Amino acid sequence: MSVKTFWYLTQADGDYPWSPGGLYPVDGARQIELAKTIDDGGFEGALVATWPNDPFISATWAAAHTSRMKFLVAIYANMTPARLLAEKALTFDAFSGGRLMINSVNGRENILTKYDMNVDHDQRYELGEQYWADFRRIYAEGTESNFPNTPLRIDAPVGHQVPLWGTGDSPAGLANSGKVLDTYLAMLRETSFIEEKFSAARDAATAAGREFTDFGALTGVIVRPTKDEALERFRSLFEKTGIEQIADVLDNAVRRRTHGAQDLKTFTARDSQRQGWVDAIAAGRLPEPEDLYVGDGLYAGITAWSPLDIFGTGSSAVYYVGDPDSITDSVRTLRQRTGLTALILAGWPLIEEAKWVSEYLIPRFDELD
Repeated sequence: MSVKTFWYLTQADGDYPWSPGGLYPVDGARQIELAKTIDDGGFEGALVATWPNDPFISATWAAAHTSRMKFLVAIYANMTPARLLAEKALTFDAFSGGRLMINSVNGRENILTKYDMNVDHDQRYELGEQYWADFRRIYAEGTESNFPNTPLRIDAPVGHQVPLWGTGDSPAGLANSGKVLDTYLAMLRETSFIEEKFSAARDAATAAGREFTDFGALTGVIVRPTKDEALERFRSLFEKTGIEQIADVLDNAVRRRTHGAQDLKTFTARDSQRQGWVDAIAAGRLPEPEDLYVGDGLYAGITAWSPLDIFGTGSSAVYYVGDPDSITDSVRTLRQRTGLTALILAGWPLIEEAKWVSEYLIPRFDELD
């Protein structure tokens, strides 16, 4: 059974977009080029994330210039009225041929309060359960014109519902996932971690009398014809970012997490490997790629959404780095042990790295035994 491969469709793009000097400006034309690269490259679709740009508008913009790829659009539950979102979804599917998917996001307080959504963590999940039930009902009913003399309707494609993807780590999040989601997602880490995540999600779905249709994970990737070439490109992400930028970001992260009690030089990591990264960076040295290998084909790195994981608390800043066969073998083992059926991959710059994945990984993922 093949693994469904998604890419990342976002304005967070550049040679190293986690640093101001490596971030491209907002550019609609480049988004079209990226979408066409994904569409032509054999990807199942793309995750359209919640960055400063509105993800639904970004997906609509890209859908007008593509023909087959699906759009996994990140949506905060309750931020848009369920009826309005259903009407938007019906319109999108009518125009695109049913290519909308939704990534349900429950969000963090620092984000939600910007939109006056002042709701406790567990209550967000409770409200989300009703929200998505309402959305699905209204989508299935279709929508009609507000003007009675114009009998115009938009109906959902026959037998079709918008697939709902998402995640949940807390007890409330897992329970919600089991009741609501079609696909359970995790930020990729070592295989044993994903086994536990997916097992807990299956138990939650069973308790709700349901089953997931897919299990997916999000990770970075750098694939090249040889492992040495891939590792050299991986190394360059750290070199281009620069030791001062990396140290500054991590120092701020430590101060934030410890409420000012520690900085990077006084921080103690939870294991010797991560402590080695901390010591090297605090001393003004970049860790070597071999020091960043965390097992199961994965390397700790830097992504647009997360810095180097010195905390060991679930960061998704990992990459598959290697030649096509070694990465495929790692994914095959992951799938066999966990039941994973979908991967959301990213690499920067997004267009260039998507082409490498299209050429070297998608044909192999399509033929996994």
